[in-house]
Amino acid sequence: MITLETDRLIIRNYKPADLPRYHQMMSDTENMYFLSPFGILTHSMAASEESLAQAVAFNELGKGYRFCIATKADDQLIGGIGYEIAANTPVGKVADPMGWFLMAGYHNKGYITEAVKRLLAFAFLQDNCVRVATACFKDNVPTQKVMAKVGFRKEAEKRRAMWLNGAMRDRLEFAINRDEWET
Repeated sequence: MITLETDRLIIRNYKPADLPRYHQMMSDTENMYFLSPFGILTHSMAASEESLAQAVAFNELGKGYRFCIATKADDQLIGGIGYEIAANTPVGKVADPMGWFLMAGYHNKGYITEAVKRLLAFAFLQDNCVRVATACFKDNVPTQKVMAKVGFRKEAEKRRAMWLNGAMRDRLEFAINRDEWET
């Protein structure tokens, strides 16, 4: 069981008591808009329960991490964050993709920036990652701002690369290497 902390947050494994707030977050179609193509949006409590169980099981497989973002004051779930290990190289792991989401009502308070900074520190200092990559839709400006604040650099812009809401949309790819993060 891993627990990471920041000034305001606890980043930890999901637990069964998270289910009601997890369902509230994962079934919010407006809030999960940019993640809908990835099949993580849920439409019932049963689907959310299955999704939560999959997040717990994913951590046990050792192929990456899916964590709950909770407030330190009351340990209430406010979001999710994690990454997958895409490759194990002789010099360290490559995490791709890193991703995150936050419940409606908690946006624009710096929580995601705080959580991403902490997870990057974990990835580079404790999990032997040498590279962390992520991506977002071009029109997801808030996520791009987070990426810039924490040091990700844009590596690619893929034109009309992914279907979202009735149209092919542009996708941006970002990454940060351990040596860049250290400086």
